[in-house]
Amino acid sequence: MSYRYLGNKTRLTDWIVGEIVRVLPAGSTIADPMCGTAAVSIALARAGYSVTAADELTFPVVHARTRLLAKQAPAFKALGGYDKALDWMRSPVPVEGYFFQEFGEAGKPANGRAPRLYFSAKNAAHIDGVRDGIRKLAAAGVLTEVEHSVLLHHLILSTNRVANISGTYGYFLRTLSRPALQTLTFEPIEFERTTGDHAVIQGRVEQLASTFTTDAVYLDPPYTKRQYAGNYHVLETLAREDEPVAAGDGGLRPWTDQASDFCYRRSAGQAFRETLKRLEVPHVFISYSEDGQVEEDELLSILSDFGKVTLHEQPHARYRSNDRVKDGSVLERLYHVEAF
Repeated sequence: MSYRYLGNKTRLTDWIVGEIVRVLPAGSTIADPMCGTAAVSIALARAGYSVTAADELTFPVVHARTRLLAKQAPAFKALGGYDKALDWMRSPVPVEGYFFQEFGEAGKPANGRAPRLYFSAKNAAHIDGVRDGIRKLAAAGVLTEVEHSVLLHHLILSTNRVANISGTYGYFLRTLSRPALQTLTFEPIEFERTTGDHAVIQGRVEQLASTFTTDAVYLDPPYTKRQYAGNYHVLETLAREDEPVAAGDGGLRPWTDQASDFCYRRSAGQAFRETLKRLEVPHVFISYSEDGQVEEDELLSILSDFGKVTLHEQPHARYRSNDRVKDGSVLERLYHVEAF
């Protein structure tokens, strides 16, 4: 599983987990409370750890629940099994609903603006059809929590593949791209029977920090001013299964209550300090880019107040969401704080 995601660590997971393995023996417990697509969470699970994954946003929780808790294909008794569930998602009754109207090429946004070209008309109606079907199944009480998440996980991945965007959902392209004209597809995923006892929860890292009783915590905070809640509003709406007011030309959902202090230069350092203050675990690992809002010297100074700090560095390609983003490599830094 992968899609273009701000700060995605998919290409760095081997290095990150490799450094953690040097310190933390297999069988240990570790929390990943800013899990994003859960790429690091599942890599830690593969390494033999029991993982507690969390995020403030809902769609990462859906991904984490699917990747960590669905250790085999769910039964989907109401749909006749996993393969039948995929068939059902491939051919729902199309619905000209919320996605069709607010995000489809033939829609009529409630605020009166021109159609938003996030999706073709056909795909938007398909998305609405699947959303409608999932909500009815959930309301009927015939889905387990994991089954519900697996269906949403598939819908999010499939929707993202045909989205008419340059990388994030800050805005849509002016004309429908080749991927956006493709048919929505639902392909089987590989379920992984990892050995650990995993958990998935939702919440802001600053509030969750004091609740962790794990052997270690891995932090992967945002490092740019771009807020995940705004840049991935469409995926959040899929995961929440709601129909919020789609504001402005871009159709953003209300998101400021989910804004992260880590995204702002004025508050990022304090966000690190507040989070570390509340953590009472032997080891904290922090993945952070040299492009981050907090400079290396300042971050080292903050971390040094909480334990012995070891720093590892790894160059990798910059994230690019469009042609205006500069090319080249950037240093990813992994800080290890061993508590006093």
